[in-house]
Amino acid sequence: MSGSPHSAPFVSLDLKKLLPRKKASGGGGSEGGSGRGGGGKMSELPFTERELIQQCQREYETAAAHGGQEALDACFRLSWALVHSREPADVQRGIELAEALTDSGGLEQRDLLYLVAVGKFRQRKYIEARKTLKGLMQVHPEFRQAETLLEACEHEIVKDGLVGVGAGAAIAAVAAIAIAALSRR
Repeated sequence: MSGSPHSAPFVSLDLKKLLPRKKASGGGGSEGGSGRGGGGKMSELPFTERELIQQCQREYETAAAHGGQEALDACFRLSWALVHSREPADVQRGIELAEALTDSGGLEQRDLLYLVAVGKFRQRKYIEARKTLKGLMQVHPEFRQAETLLEACEHEIVKDGLVGVGAGAAIAAVAAIAIAALSRR
């Protein structure tokens, strides 16, 4: 009975009220990925507050009692809220829900895989997120959110690689100094 006039759609949630506003940084840049050429960064993905997660959990529990598409949709919303949480355990749970939903067949696989990638990005598992996103982009090359997140993953992988190279160079330099000091004895 998804056409019931009493069923509350997800848009009834006041997301603007529940999602914290980004603090403006000195450059006065744009927020998020809205607008043309906004250059929004995926490192600025929104975070959900505990209140939203709890509301989605209650919606899911109510819908699950009836089953069907309404329960799948509520589970999707809960997964979305969880992968956008600040809490690592919530993010992991959101990933697990999204992965389980991919097997259900009742929801858009594109969106579920994107949620998995967002969760992996939040966990700093950039290579795993990139792998998911590359597969997603092969099937849905027009999916701009996935493209932007993929670019952010690439950026983080390069950044982590440069940090790793720097650390490796520092270790090599210390080792060379130690060897030189020992050889003088």
